[in-house]
Amino acid sequence: MNQAMKKIISSIILGTSLLIAPGCGEDYLERVPTNSVTDESLFSTVNGAETALNGIHRSTYAYYDNHGRFGQKSIDIIIDFMADDFLQLERGYGWFVAWYQYLNSRNINSADLEFTWSYYYDIIDNANLLLENIDNASDAALNESLVKNIKGQTYAYRAYSYWQLVQMFAYRYDYNGNNTQLGVPLVLDNSGEAKPRSTVQAVYEQIFSDIDQAIALLTESDESRPNKSHINLNVAQGLKARFALTTGDWSTAADMAHKARQGYDLTNNYKNGWNDSNDSEWIWGAVLIDEQQTSYASFFSHVDPDFGGYASLGSFKLGSTEIIDYMADSDQRKQLFDEERIGYKFTGFGEWTNDYIYMKSGEMYLIEAEALARQNKDAEAQEVIFELTKNRDPEAQKPTVTGEALIQHILMERRCDLWGDGFRLFDIKRLNIAMDRRNKGHNETFWDKAGYFEAGSKELLFLIPKQEIDANPLMEQNPL
Repeated sequence: MNQAMKKIISSIILGTSLLIAPGCGEDYLERVPTNSVTDESLFSTVNGAETALNGIHRSTYAYYDNHGRFGQKSIDIIIDFMADDFLQLERGYGWFVAWYQYLNSRNINSADLEFTWSYYYDIIDNANLLLENIDNASDAALNESLVKNIKGQTYAYRAYSYWQLVQMFAYRYDYNGNNTQLGVPLVLDNSGEAKPRSTVQAVYEQIFSDIDQAIALLTESDESRPNKSHINLNVAQGLKARFALTTGDWSTAADMAHKARQGYDLTNNYKNGWNDSNDSEWIWGAVLIDEQQTSYASFFSHVDPDFGGYASLGSFKLGSTEIIDYMADSDQRKQLFDEERIGYKFTGFGEWTNDYIYMKSGEMYLIEAEALARQNKDAEAQEVIFELTKNRDPEAQKPTVTGEALIQHILMERRCDLWGDGFRLFDIKRLNIAMDRRNKGHNETFWDKAGYFEAGSKELLFLIPKQEIDANPLMEQNPL
């Protein structure tokens, strides 16, 4: 076993040690004690492979030695905070401020920048190791359905990780171009060999290959997931809907989004705090327990005004005047902002332990509606977006606009509904529009030089971290 593989296995065991700690309760599958999982035995059985998969699940909400690094939701804050609708007016305790000011993303020496790179590549490395070994487990033939389920979830994680990376570290996918611009390295094995940056086109081809594998395997498996931390067929379909929207494959985006939301009804109370995976609208999220919540180093610490964490200690997160003014007073989403525009969307109502949401059916309505509208299926798009808006606002009316006006209506609903969910910077890049904070309620003295970047600006690219540049002789840096 080479040193790279030993390092990856060690990271899996570290992740699973938190997942399978005593007292986790029946929501989590019971595992063998972590200290009995050795390098040699981890993948010798399907149960061991499942332990590795649970380590990947756990990594999405683990604490990474910094109060601004707690897995996927810390990335979500970054992606919204670097855009125009999610803001704070003063420095507070300073967490995420360097992202807001475009200092971290453009500083190759930033440890926070390195985290965004290594977080996803660690998941990719662990996924590669799992995929390379699970079929050789001694009991694989006796657990065919479970093996397919584990592999399906793993392919989905790898696809998702590359999708996140290529949006941060590369120029946008151009619907009308050949997309030969540099993407990110495609690491599909654990040989440890240095890889050059693949083109954006090649990265997306791999993303779609992986998610198609995931959908096929999860379709063939009859395993039920123990909780919403795990990836099921709906999650994989929802991920493919996101990917297709990014690449302008409107037909696939609409189809996958429609399928993904089946069985996940829109919530009956948008003002529920978005803290409980048991809500009907949640398709995918992290189910946390008291022993696993990371207090100040957590999503709710940074966004919940009632939490007692950083948000309530001077780092309140506000909505832009543009989205708040757009929403009607009868809209539940607007009612979650107070007179100072402080957002109360995400709150544990005083509780420290809260679940993290990664995907909701509301997002799928938005994807489906936009994709339909872009195919000139205006009547269908109007129906789909109205299903969403009448849930959020009892006085909402079905839109009568068509064409580009309908698309813009759907995009505004997307901004309102997905505030704080971690999509806005990606949408700005996808839509090829300017990142423009002017006249939207930001503190102009606080944003430093990051008030406006034109569409396609190099400033919207994350730089490749110095650690990767130093370690990989084939790596090329983004424009400085």
